[in-house]
Amino acid sequence: MLTRSFLKHAFLAVAVCAILCALTPTLRAAQQATTPNLKPYQTLAQEALKLVTAKDMKGASKKMDELEGKWDASGLEQTLPNVDSEMDAAKDAVKSGDPKKATAELNTYLGLLDRVSKPAKK
Repeated sequence: MLTRSFLKHAFLAVAVCAILCALTPTLRAAQQATTPNLKPYQTLAQEALKLVTAKDMKGASKKMDELEGKWDASGLEQTLPNVDSEMDAAKDAVKSGDPKKATAELNTYLGLLDRVSKPAKK
């Protein structure tokens, strides 16, 4: 027999399931929203790397200054301090004038940006 207590518990179970089903897409979207868009910084770093490859260290240094200005204006240095410190290392390497060192640091920086821009797997 269906009792009042059974119906009450069944209704609560259905309500909880409905809420969980409704929230699942929202949680996934919120998770994706927490991954910052690092594409503009990757593009600037790739342009700087091309300039280093072309032995235009002055142009690469200007590109790194542009990258740092954009980065600092974004406020991401608080959220991603490891990316900020690696960007500084790449900038210093470019300013040193050593193409080999600059290439290595820029590649390290680009690799870090690539890893950080991908959402964490569960």
